[in-house]
Amino acid sequence: MASLNRRRKDMKIRRLQASIYDFLERPKDYKSVGYQLIVFLMVFLCLLLSVFSTVEQYEHVATDALYVFELIMVVWFIIEFSFRVWSAGCRSRYQNLSGRFLFIRRPLCVLDIIVTSASIIILCLRTNGKMFATSALRGFRCFQILRMLRMDRRGGSWKLLGSVIWAHRQELFTTLYIGFLGLISFSFLIYLAEKDRNPNKFGTYLDALWWGVVTLCTVGYGDAVPVTWLGKLIASCCALLGISFFALPAGIMGSGFALKVQQQQRQKHLTRRKGPAAVLIQSLWRCHAAEKTSNFRATWMIHVTKLSPKTTGTSNS
Repeated sequence: MASLNRRRKDMKIRRLQASIYDFLERPKDYKSVGYQLIVFLMVFLCLLLSVFSTVEQYEHVATDALYVFELIMVVWFIIEFSFRVWSAGCRSRYQNLSGRFLFIRRPLCVLDIIVTSASIIILCLRTNGKMFATSALRGFRCFQILRMLRMDRRGGSWKLLGSVIWAHRQELFTTLYIGFLGLISFSFLIYLAEKDRNPNKFGTYLDALWWGVVTLCTVGYGDAVPVTWLGKLIASCCALLGISFFALPAGIMGSGFALKVQQQQRQKHLTRRKGPAAVLIQSLWRCHAAEKTSNFRATWMIHVTKLSPKTTGTSNS
């Protein structure tokens, strides 16, 4: 009896762990999605206050509000992380103490630990009641930006980007290779054409490479401009190459994303149709096997008992 009660208690704990794990790690219903949205808004608000704390006009107000929100977020994330580690026991690979350490070693869990630790250090080392008062504490703010990465815990965006790059790796490598050859070629030509007439801007090959990167990427800062006619001709050809050729990777990535999204939508539709199609095929097979002219035996026929002649005659009368 005691073992039965213990087993029932373990089953309840497993169900609770599974529900919490699905709620935090696999948001599907509106409640879990709403919770993730609230967490995102809180993280975004802290990031916004952190930005305003660097503006002298809003520094004091933003700093005081940021301290309160940081304190709330640290307590919130510590409690949430504890529930994540505890609820991971519903999966067989994360059971026991070794499984919990395996769960903590996941990249997103390590990111949570780093961000929470940085926030605790910032809260503990604030001086004279002012948050981010010293340059050392300002350096920890970059860890708070990493909170935005924890919103996509399942890595769907990164997996989509990686699959697109891997699917079009050959085209991207070809365009980048040819672009690199064009960069070093035009940079060397502009260096030879401008090094004597314009030594302040193109005195070294590194200066010419910087100009080539800015020109080929169609940014055009204007900090270095050729002054000779030969340099202007080379710059014109470089600019035209940048417009016509360096747009190819963007087009390849855009078409790859569109194709991948269409493929995922098609896969979702196929997954939705599998269940009804299987039920339809099974029903048709049962109807065919149940016919008298069929040589097959229906699976449910073994459970049908034949009526005796006496019972048959009674029912007919």
